[in-house]
Amino acid sequence: MMKHQLSLTSLLLTATMASTAFAKPAEVYIQPIASHFPTIELNVNVRDAEGTPIQGLTEADFSLIEDLNGVSISSFEEIVTEGSTNNKVDVVFVFDDTGSMADEIEALKNKTIEFANIIQSSGFDFNLGLISYKDEIYKPYRVTDNAATFKSWVSDLVAAGGDDEPENALDAIYNAANQSFREDAEKIFILITDATFQASNSHTPLTMHDVIAELKEHDIRFHAVGPNIDQYKVMTAELNGTYYDKDSGQFNRIITQIAGGSSNNYRLTFASERPDNDFTWRAIELLISGYEVKNNVTQYQAPSWVTASSRKDALAGSNSQYSPHFVVDGIASTAWVEGVSGSGEGEWLALNFAEPELVSRFEINAGDGVTLPSTVGIKVNGESARRFKVDTDGKKISGSFETDLEVSEFKIVIESSSGSETGFGDIVLLGGKPEKVIAPIAAAREERLSVSIALDLNKKGEALYHEKKYDDAIYYYKEAIAKRPSFAQAYSNLGLAYQRVNDYPNAIWANRKAIALARGNTKNVVSASSYYNIARIFEAQNKHEEALQNFYWAKSFRSHSAYDNGIARMKAELGL
Repeated sequence: MMKHQLSLTSLLLTATMASTAFAKPAEVYIQPIASHFPTIELNVNVRDAEGTPIQGLTEADFSLIEDLNGVSISSFEEIVTEGSTNNKVDVVFVFDDTGSMADEIEALKNKTIEFANIIQSSGFDFNLGLISYKDEIYKPYRVTDNAATFKSWVSDLVAAGGDDEPENALDAIYNAANQSFREDAEKIFILITDATFQASNSHTPLTMHDVIAELKEHDIRFHAVGPNIDQYKVMTAELNGTYYDKDSGQFNRIITQIAGGSSNNYRLTFASERPDNDFTWRAIELLISGYEVKNNVTQYQAPSWVTASSRKDALAGSNSQYSPHFVVDGIASTAWVEGVSGSGEGEWLALNFAEPELVSRFEINAGDGVTLPSTVGIKVNGESARRFKVDTDGKKISGSFETDLEVSEFKIVIESSSGSETGFGDIVLLGGKPEKVIAPIAAAREERLSVSIALDLNKKGEALYHEKKYDDAIYYYKEAIAKRPSFAQAYSNLGLAYQRVNDYPNAIWANRKAIALARGNTKNVVSASSYYNIARIFEAQNKHEEALQNFYWAKSFRSHSAYDNGIARMKAELGL
């Protein structure tokens, strides 16, 4: 049997709780930037009970916890605005005001003044802009430095029409980006929507890549509150912003987090102790010595190891039959297909590795019913593209490098195509001596051959779990996962077993993996139950903010009274 010791994080939490009897109240707004994962940037606004920014804190005053694991701060900066000439911030809301956005519009109306007050009381010289859209730009761009005026504009918004998604977000963003901004002002855009967007069609000639390039030209940071689709994650990552899941259930908290990040008085970075590109959400808690802090929790999402700029059937997410992960499964009948209008030029797919892999050559196969691009650009580790053409029969694109390259990111960009719905059926990277398929792809391709073995190992684990032999169950669940790395149910079972032996950080991690991997008919059930398990772990540790978020996410996948009751309990604890 394994021995379970009191962790450093537990000691930290115990010491923090012991000091709260003498702590001063404070409120904290945290905005995470995960563009350079596994390094995470936190823009933090710390305020006292009267809403006045608290200055003069040092790195030693701050502690960070990621999913109940203590993490080290790698850099620290205090942002001083008083007496500074570099304190201008221009914030633009780009708002989808179609009928389905009625609840969000009301929430924004209620939070506008608080948003402006957070920025204003932090010593920032601010302007607030607003533009709204449906299939066309519905309300033109307006800007003011008066919070009450801005609130009146928002109050005039009416959520109506636009039932035929997608909507025309790109024209609205592009239009706003080409307005006049103040010299030396930091420029921040916030898109709020529940829909996909029109691109390269009769509504707009623009593509997502056009808009990204335009915002980069104007040095605009871009945040998005929207549905869980590739494009919004790509845009925020490219523009050093944050993606927020519209289904998180905490729209009001999101708005104040963005406000705090837009007017931060501290900036911290840390390196996640789980550097895997595993697509899991992570909870971050910030503690300040001598203070009892509110709203000091945020979430960020790690990237997937196979990512793409878009996918066909985008709103189906990981259940899309054209998801990026199909390019590494070794099955000819599955494929990734880009999800934009036209030929797909500029769309891309990337393989990301936690540890560099040696690659000397590659093969991209068409697969069944997939049109390969005429030309692709291969970008290794962000370097300039090497160009390769499809072979004469249109079935393969291949190429070699002069030597084995250490590859952390392998990005394939569609540069030209003769058809629509362009994509890739199968991607193989090879390297080393003797040459072989690199390990991550080999594991993904071989997984389907081990399904029956993994199922048997998982059943053994379940039997041992019911006999309360939790450490033995953990062993068999891990063996099942080793045979089948995408086995969501085994990860969910592993989470429960870790929870039984009081290994809470690993229990949270295993449940998060189950959510990231859940597919098909069981996706909603696995995701909801795993989020519920995470919520109960956080609740048991008196981490009510984290628990509330996960109860909300559980409810977004499946209705259940246990989730509603959990939300009610956490709201009561938090005084909401």
